[in-house]
Amino acid sequence: MVEKKDRLLSLDALRGLSVIGMVLVNSIAVYHYGTGKPALAPLLHAPWAGLTVADLVFPFFIFMVGVSLPFALGGQKEKAGLTGPVLLRLLKRSALLFLIGLGLTLSFADWNEPIRLLGVLQRIGLTFLAAAILFLTFSWRTLAVIALVILVGYHGALMLNVPDAALDLLAPGQNFSSWFDRAILGDHVYHPTAPLPFEPEGLLGTLPSIAQALLGVLAGLYIKTRGGTTGTVGRFVLAGVILTALGYGLAPFHPIIKAVWSSTFVLVTTGLGLLTFAFLIWAIDIKGHRSWGVSFLQAFGINAITAYVLHTYLMGPLLLNRFADHLVDGLGGTIGVPVAMLLPAIGVILVTWVPLAVMQRRKIILKV
Repeated sequence: MVEKKDRLLSLDALRGLSVIGMVLVNSIAVYHYGTGKPALAPLLHAPWAGLTVADLVFPFFIFMVGVSLPFALGGQKEKAGLTGPVLLRLLKRSALLFLIGLGLTLSFADWNEPIRLLGVLQRIGLTFLAAAILFLTFSWRTLAVIALVILVGYHGALMLNVPDAALDLLAPGQNFSSWFDRAILGDHVYHPTAPLPFEPEGLLGTLPSIAQALLGVLAGLYIKTRGGTTGTVGRFVLAGVILTALGYGLAPFHPIIKAVWSSTFVLVTTGLGLLTFAFLIWAIDIKGHRSWGVSFLQAFGINAITAYVLHTYLMGPLLLNRFADHLVDGLGGTIGVPVAMLLPAIGVILVTWVPLAVMQRRKIILKV
């Protein structure tokens, strides 16, 4: 998606780090919930309000969707902006992402239960489409205003009365965004059997996700204009600290909740994403580190959607088997089961990486 002539290696590295994080977090969850064995709490999503390491990987990826847009579509914006043929290509790409995500859901579905309609790839597809259209249409100043209006407006929406429950942002499902998903999607959500069903990749929650992508667009525009310099790193660190502090400062009034993608969740995860991105720019693009680890991250970043699809099908066979159980149980007495659980999860990462490394070496990029 990014033009090679303008590509910073740190772009692929952070995207790859996000995907590896997704693989690790999903693998830990599959093994934890599949076997009932205890897992490291930071690698599980927060039950509702709060923030864990696991909660960072998806918003980091959404942020990078935005960062990549000025590199991928900057030339088109300068030449003609949003045209009919370009809009059609964006719609096709978004639809393909949505359908791949739905296909993954259907391939593991229990046909006796309602089918979940939304999910990670669906959220990425919808966010990409909206952010790309806005980027091609408006100036950076207008994009900043749009992101701010979305975040403030979404906070207001979450504070609206809920028709089927008492409003309580700290209780799962007791907010307007979750109610909206129940009203529109019915039982076709992630938690249909919960006391108040909710969808963590819901419809209204896509709005703050778009705002997060637009914040990424602003970062991408800055890099493209100023370059990956020490000055850029310093400004990203400052912006990251401010956004993180602002998000945590507002959290007592507007909780940090991934399941509804709350505005404070966007602020904190974007701030932490900027800090991580700044470090990678400094280490890779400025200092020129080219270790095996950088290549490893890039393999996941270049073919991110391929990696996501591959690991989805690999987790069950590689994790829920006797060998993995014997490994975890055998080492659990020495290092503890939660730590031992990391080994089969790392195995999923490595097996996923093998075809990606081959693709990387042969310069194969499967664009969706």
